[in-house]
Amino acid sequence: MNDLIFKNIKVGYIPDCEVEINKKKYLIHDVIDGEDIKVSFDSKYPKLKEVIKKSPHRIPYKESECGGANFMHIDYQYEIELKHNYLNDLFKSFHVKDIEIIPMDNPYNYRNKTQMTYKLSKTKKIVCGLYEEYSHNIVTAENNILQSKVANKLSIILNKVLTKNKISVYDEKSRTGILRHVFIRYGFNSKEIMLVLVTNGEMFPGRNNVIQDLKKENLNITTIVQNYNSRDTSIVLGDKERVLYGPGYIYENISRYKFKISPRSFFQVNTKGMEILYNKAIELAKFNKNEIVIDAYCGVGTISCFIAKYVKHVYGVELNKGAILDAKINQKINNISNITFIADDATNFITNLAKNREHIDAIVMDPPREGSTKPFINAIDHLNIKKVIYISCNPVTLKRDLYQFFENEYRLEKLVAVDNFPRTIHCEMIAVLTRK
Repeated sequence: MNDLIFKNIKVGYIPDCEVEINKKKYLIHDVIDGEDIKVSFDSKYPKLKEVIKKSPHRIPYKESECGGANFMHIDYQYEIELKHNYLNDLFKSFHVKDIEIIPMDNPYNYRNKTQMTYKLSKTKKIVCGLYEEYSHNIVTAENNILQSKVANKLSIILNKVLTKNKISVYDEKSRTGILRHVFIRYGFNSKEIMLVLVTNGEMFPGRNNVIQDLKKENLNITTIVQNYNSRDTSIVLGDKERVLYGPGYIYENISRYKFKISPRSFFQVNTKGMEILYNKAIELAKFNKNEIVIDAYCGVGTISCFIAKYVKHVYGVELNKGAILDAKINQKINNISNITFIADDATNFITNLAKNREHIDAIVMDPPREGSTKPFINAIDHLNIKKVIYISCNPVTLKRDLYQFFENEYRLEKLVAVDNFPRTIHCEMIAVLTRK
């Protein structure tokens, strides 16, 4: 089939346009509203071949620089404008006046966590990257401009070391081979580096040589951990691990606080954005020294530590026992006395507080992308908590959950966005609700 031309294309929030070819509809990526484009149909899925009439918001980029980032071809100011319009439209039924969105100073190289999948190239060299859309093909990304520069450098050197030591990579079909994934955490402020090698079971022939070769590179790696994952799953980390070098964790400094980070710890991927997000949440919450606050889904206690100085007491609740152990260490490191960390299901914990008629003034909740649950929100209602600070990385599930709060006679006081994930379609949001 010859190339096809589409003029004055229409694009929504996500920069894709829908085209019809042979009575079938396809999405074309990396386009901007109003452009004229040429589409090739040489493969199973049509792709953008050329932009004939370019938008003034288009910037040069290389697709290999970052997989999965939707706004790489758009200038950052226009990206913020698109996000601003999208959020105002998404929440327009709530009658919120012009949602504020806080941009990042630098939208590149901000991620403190790097996660790569491994395979052998045609020349038998080990390469790492991200899965290509619609397939399990690896798009190599050794110079990913969203990851930290330190992680990019380490990835390149690690590939050479693994190739030199003939470390086999995992094959999904045969389920054989050693290395499945690599996971890097970097402390932007502490400069500490964690390298996690995810292997297909406990066996790792040649691991001592790999460690010694990496140490010779003088990369200042703080710790190296081997994680075991032999399950047939897309989940990166397994449940067991072995420390190969260093303490098995790193520290990171955020504002005045210091946090221990283990391989499976939840930690916001944008270090600078995390500080902006938490400080903005505290500003909007207007805490006082007489308030007792719950930090639900508290993880390793980052939010708990941030808000402790503003309130009387904080109860940090998290189901993951390992995270709670780290949270208690973080509390001790930062010399904070007015936090109690509890390993429990947040809904169960709040329900029991309600049964015992305990008094709680406010709750800070930062659930996963799936959002919260009706039982959890109803438990907040039963406890008669007057103030809710809901931090969300998914505006869609936040909107869904807000309706449940409205049914329980809460009102939305403020809605603010923080662009913690520049060049992607995602952002963080803070919603402040009060009891009517």
